Amino acid sequence: MYCNLFARKYLWKLGNSNPPQLFADFKVFRLIHNHKDLVIAPWISPLPSPIASSNGSNNLMYLCLCVFFFISECYSRCPCLYIDTSHGRGKVWYIFRRTCFSIVEHNYFETFIIFMILMSSGALAFEDIYMEQRRVIKTILEYADQVFTYVFVVEMLLKWVAYGFTTYFTNAWCWLDFLIVDVSLVSLTANILGYSELGAIKSLRTLRALRPLRALSRFEGMKVVVNALVGAIPSIFNVLLVCLIFWLIFSIMGVNLFAGKFYYCFNETSQEIFQPGAINNKTECLALIHENLTDVRWKNVKINYDNVGMGYLSLLQVATFKGWMDIMYAAVDSREVESQPMYEENLYMYIYFVCFIIFGSFFTLNLFIGVIIDNFNQQKSKIGTDIFMTEEQKKYYNAMKKMGSKKPQKPVPRPEVSVDLWSDLVLKICSFCAWSTLC
Repeated sequence: MYCNLFARKYLWKLGNSNPPQLFADFKVFRLIHNHKDLVIAPWISPLPSPIASSNGSNNLMYLCLCVFFFISECYSRCPCLYIDTSHGRGKVWYIFRRTCFSIVEHNYFETFIIFMILMSSGALAFEDIYMEQRRVIKTILEYADQVFTYVFVVEMLLKWVAYGFTTYFTNAWCWLDFLIVDVSLVSLTANILGYSELGAIKSLRTLRALRPLRALSRFEGMKVVVNALVGAIPSIFNVLLVCLIFWLIFSIMGVNLFAGKFYYCFNETSQEIFQPGAINNKTECLALIHENLTDVRWKNVKINYDNVGMGYLSLLQVATFKGWMDIMYAAVDSREVESQPMYEENLYMYIYFVCFIIFGSFFTLNLFIGVIIDNFNQQKSKIGTDIFMTEEQKKYYNAMKKMGSKKPQKPVPRPEVSVDLWSDLVLKICSFCAWSTLC
């Protein structure tokens, strides 16, 4: 749960007789300055409740409603309520934090930060192997890197003050910004102290390439894509399991069909494979080696089906269509174990690869794309609905939707026998018995 910055009068209008000002650990999307902008939802609870602006926007803010029924509950959830901000250090800190919040939430500030991110990413693109020969460009880029680092550090500090540590470090996008800024800060410190040539610092400097990722959190469309990829991870594991099962079947079949059959006798001097008429099997090849022909080798194909693990690797290469023709040709030319391969000896082995490409490549690998697209559509549909709702509010919203979809049941027909007569008779008898007992 987060705390907001909002004016004292709103809390007082909600029933608090001693209206403090909240200024720590609350999350808000904008600072309310006018009472007309405040529209409270139909339900009130001690939990965070949605409050929307009166201009019809879909932005939701979560405030702790300090109604007089729940003052103690609200104070327990918001310890910052006990701080007096009417005078002294509390007032100075409140004004300072409100100013930082206004700066961070301003559109010009956000536009400036996006511009600096793009400029820093462009500066990284100028670094190449000829940088040592271009002293002027190198000096300019070093000063520019310092400026970018200082700007990003100031931005991070402003957000710490405006949002609070709890809000900042519970946001995944803020964590990404924090790590990237830390990398830049360590690199800058190492340059100032003269340790920039250390191997660890050079390796750390490569992480500056993550700077363009900071732009992802600034654009809603990019955030939808990233959230879709992250949200698709559980479904991707399910698809991966199905894929592994399919591939296990083909890998076991490949081991039974091709294990030990991809070996061949090879002349390293002429870079040619001996024909079966000259060398028929491994024994004849080893005989040539024993005759001091050191350029002859009995070799195996690098990607083979000698075991299930190598079978998986072969299937991966076939599924990605990178170098898969060599594997297929080796399988089609294979004969018996320790026999020299012959051109298209096993034509039926084409069927094995055709079946795997259809079921193991086209079918299973396209499932990954389908899962990602499905999650992307789900994330996109949440943009205008419940993406800003808490889990409790989502449950409440879904319950209301279910109740709204229910149709009223038909009324039970009134029985033909008059129930009122019997009820009146029973009531009179019971009353008479009770009165008689008392008398």
